[in-house]
Amino acid sequence: MLASFKPNKQLVAIKKVSKKINESNYENIRKEARILKMARSCPFVCHPYAAFQSEVEAFFVLEYASGGSLYSMICKEGKLPVERIKFYTAEIVIGLQFLHSNGIVHRDLKPDNILVDKDGHIKICDFGISAEGLFGRKMISGLAGTPGYRAPEVLLLNEYNAGADWWSFGVIMYEIATGEQPFSPSGCALREYFLIKTPEYPSYMSKEMQDLLSKLLEKNKKKRLGVKGKIREHPLYATIKWNELEEKRMKPPFQPEMKSADDFNEISPEVPVDTSRRERVEELSYVDPTWHWQE
Repeated sequence: MLASFKPNKQLVAIKKVSKKINESNYENIRKEARILKMARSCPFVCHPYAAFQSEVEAFFVLEYASGGSLYSMICKEGKLPVERIKFYTAEIVIGLQFLHSNGIVHRDLKPDNILVDKDGHIKICDFGISAEGLFGRKMISGLAGTPGYRAPEVLLLNEYNAGADWWSFGVIMYEIATGEQPFSPSGCALREYFLIKTPEYPSYMSKEMQDLLSKLLEKNKKKRLGVKGKIREHPLYATIKWNELEEKRMKPPFQPEMKSADDFNEISPEVPVDTSRRERVEELSYVDPTWHWQE
């Protein structure tokens, strides 16, 4: 939901998650709260302002990304200009490397979960099914993520780590460069299809981007770029000044429109009617002390 605080009318996004009975989603809610609070030190991961809960739902107050998602951009524009692709994907690289250095594997990286803020910078969001504590050679197993973005090792139910995110990153780059996914997410022989099919690269795609994508969409997880090699040194990013990018001193190639709270109609969200009593989610409620929402 989009919301604002009176009287300053600052726009914020509110994510709500149902506190389900007889389902162990409480730990997922606590996990997302932990990751969001930790991620405040990275400029390219969605930042939380506060979290609270009602009897039946948990709420996260997040920064509002007025540029929408990469998915909405693909739907509106098809493939994106090359300079925007390089800028966005370079910021995603920084965000992913930050998460991975803290033992976090996103596990559901896709265009819907990559937002663009009012200044034109990337924000990775939605950590509900992320995995924590994956340091060094530690692995996890189990099917997770969205069809079309799952790495081969995830589809085959093998063990995996951060390499699964780099595969998803490669799919996203291909999609914003072409307007299409490199692999079809449907079909009864999906696992075999992924293992034998090689992506087709259009003639207009630069050799540098084709080379990078071939290294990201490497089916052998041990050879995949991101896990092996230094992705920041790839020729596609030759013009990227990483220090300036990390400090948000590089000018974004596109700045979205930022509406004010007065541009939106005010509505009252529906309040769920549920007489079943839920337990309180511990370690959830907080307010970022640096958020001056009353000013």
